Amino acid sequence: MKKLISYFLIITMLLVAGCSKKNEAGEKPVEESPAVSEEIVQEVTNEYCEMMNTDTRPVAVMIDNDVAASRPQIGLESAYMVYEIIVEGGASRMMALFKNHDVEKVGPIRSSRHYFLDYALEHDAIYCHAGWSPKASADIKSLGVNNINGIQGDDGSVYWRDYTYDRTWHNLYSGVDKLYDKAVNTKKYRGTTDVSHNPYSNEDIVPETDSAATEIKLPYSTFYRVGYIYDADNMVYKRYVDGKEHMSQTGDVLTAKNIIVYKVRNFNLNDGDNVGRQDIENIGSGSGYYITNGKVVDIKWSKKSRTGKTIYTTEDGEELLLNPGNTFVQIMPASSTITIS
Repeated sequence: MKKLISYFLIITMLLVAGCSKKNEAGEKPVEESPAVSEEIVQEVTNEYCEMMNTDTRPVAVMIDNDVAASRPQIGLESAYMVYEIIVEGGASRMMALFKNHDVEKVGPIRSSRHYFLDYALEHDAIYCHAGWSPKASADIKSLGVNNINGIQGDDGSVYWRDYTYDRTWHNLYSGVDKLYDKAVNTKKYRGTTDVSHNPYSNEDIVPETDSAATEIKLPYSTFYRVGYIYDADNMVYKRYVDGKEHMSQTGDVLTAKNIIVYKVRNFNLNDGDNVGRQDIENIGSGSGYYITNGKVVDIKWSKKSRTGKTIYTTEDGEELLLNPGNTFVQIMPASSTITIS
């Protein structure tokens, strides 16, 4: 993944140098990069697509995001896909997916919520967490989820505390390298997969639409609001939380190449604890948005079962092709107001 990050630094500079694409006014840039630059961009894009098409089994890690004390996190910048969904109290939690496993630190890591299992399963990922809700515990067992629990038995040997940013409970970390090694060599989980997921374009595409997307506002609740602002120079979206840049422990602002947004109904779950844990209606179909390269297009989503792949299609019924790069999937409460401007 370190190699991949280097690739994207290269591709960003090359794209900024001037791929022959039109700006929002329909005018070509004054200067265009030499043809060789486009060839290098394509080579880097191909390398990303090849990585995503390997049979290496992904690792999924639950990331703490309940309150400000959980931030800054680390590892989100290296994930190929991040799911963000509401949890009890109007906060959110994240699940980060990693295809390559050289990430040495990821976290803070928190407990499982059962609906995140649906997305770990559709990626055929090894699921890593620190504790669980009652329903998540039952579902992990009944669904046979390959998991590594950071607060149970010897699984804790690959988790550690780092009190640099917080001294309460928002400070549990691991490394994707350690988690994958534990899964394959100690727990004897399968290390490869034949499951493919979201298809990627073989080039970086600006959608052919007049619908611009330079600022996105995604309120999960009255006190937790996610935002993105388009960085046209680097062709990525800078991420914001409650009006402030969402930083990584690396000192960099988190960014997304692709953003998928859709809404589902959420409601209180009667799990016996009476603490307001949520359930969501994510099996079915609906509409949403795909945002990339300063543009937004309407999409449809469908998911037939908890283990089934979520299919994203364009309005004409074609399966959505993601641009090579990382993706944030924002699954929003049905009552929320999504603003794209």
